[in-house]
Amino acid sequence: MSKKIVCLMLVALLMVTSAGIAVYAGQPDRTYTYEGSTAVPSTNVYQVKKIVDESVMGTTRLNQPTDIFVDKNERIFVLDAGNSRILILDKDYKCIKELKDFVYNGEVTNIANDAKGLFYRETNECLYIADTGNNRIIVSDLEGNVSKIFEKPVDELLNPEEPYMPQKIIVDNMGIMYVSSGRVNTGAMMVDSANNFLGFYGTNKLKLTAAMQLEFFWRSILTDEQIENAGTTFQPVEYYNLFWSDDRFIYAVSPVMDSLESTVVKLNALGKNVFVENIDFVQIEKNSKEENMQLVDITVDTEGAFTVLEQMTGRLFHYDENCNLLAIFGGLGYQKGLFTLPVSIESDDDNNLLVLDSTKSTITVMEQTYYGQMIRVANRLYNEGRYQESIEPWMDVLRMNANYTQAYVGLGKAYIGMNEYEKAMDFFKIGQDKAGFAEAKAALRDEIIREYFGLIAAVVIVVLIGILFSEQISSAYYKTTRIFARKRGVK
Repeated sequence: MSKKIVCLMLVALLMVTSAGIAVYAGQPDRTYTYEGSTAVPSTNVYQVKKIVDESVMGTTRLNQPTDIFVDKNERIFVLDAGNSRILILDKDYKCIKELKDFVYNGEVTNIANDAKGLFYRETNECLYIADTGNNRIIVSDLEGNVSKIFEKPVDELLNPEEPYMPQKIIVDNMGIMYVSSGRVNTGAMMVDSANNFLGFYGTNKLKLTAAMQLEFFWRSILTDEQIENAGTTFQPVEYYNLFWSDDRFIYAVSPVMDSLESTVVKLNALGKNVFVENIDFVQIEKNSKEENMQLVDITVDTEGAFTVLEQMTGRLFHYDENCNLLAIFGGLGYQKGLFTLPVSIESDDDNNLLVLDSTKSTITVMEQTYYGQMIRVANRLYNEGRYQESIEPWMDVLRMNANYTQAYVGLGKAYIGMNEYEKAMDFFKIGQDKAGFAEAKAALRDEIIREYFGLIAAVVIVVLIGILFSEQISSAYYKTTRIFARKRGVK
């Protein structure tokens, strides 16, 4: 074999290898949505903006981080549990402070290496840390000075034998803590600033299935001993994570289970789910080969759109404020935009998504694409009642993705708002929205009736008069006919 051939083969091999590396390093195009029960590929709504690791932060490598929080001053708080510390980053993701040795009553106390929850309350400028392994909640300022340590509240509703395992925590505008604790399935624990237990909040509701009804029947006729020994029980599960939104609602996620009404909820002050539609992830991903989906976090951005993080598959489920599924993206892997063990998600004031990966020890910052921005613009204009202005952004979306049915539905809604019902029906038909089509059709019918009401009323009146006086008209007609017949000599 000549040297020339060998050189050509080596060059070809290097080109293939380089191409392989480039593909591996790039962001995968795995965004999709659903049309009915069919998964349909979609244009990316988010793209990777930055991968934040220790070299960007200017500190030592993260070790099994568990939570992330973004405040209104664009500071990012990272609970680096494996290193028993909290990092505070600026808007450029540079570490500006490390909190490791917390001081309480003159003595140093450290958080456990399995602490799971973090919340920063701007009203009193305090960090609330769910120090799971130490069975407590720590309240500290940004210098590491601990003002309070909350251990398990004492109340007759709480089993004193069950260990206190606070995992996630949020604090409302009144200073009331909502704590998701292990082995507590009756809702989040509400605790005031004096560590008084106020009750449970937002218990997960179960579907009334045939299997559940059957068990209720058997339990109604069994003895207490038989019930205690029964294996199957239908019980709610604890919330895995909580999110406090600017509009003072609490969003929560739970493990995906067939028995739950909804695994994603938006709770009002009374703990009632205000979402019009239950978000059923079992139904959404019923054709998926993956099992045991685990929803671990949720975030809501400045426009009310929310994103749910699913850990077992590394996917992000992105919804608008009306619970319309906009896109599913992410996944497991080592490429940009993929994750190995995502544990927490947050959004900043620019509506970027920050995904904390415990195994990669990184924060993946994802920004909206132009396509994603146009979807948001169109939705915002429609919600503001600016129907005409929302049409052009929706048309932009369709130019980038002609298969996006939600854009056709959005156009249908806009034309309904403009009282152009025939156009609305056309777009609803393309978007396969039967309810929207029926609404537009009914509105068109009502409009036609209003427009021709006078003519229709006149015709109806004439017909009614004809019916009421039909006998008199027939009699008069008969008499007239007889008179003319006699004049003509007809008997």
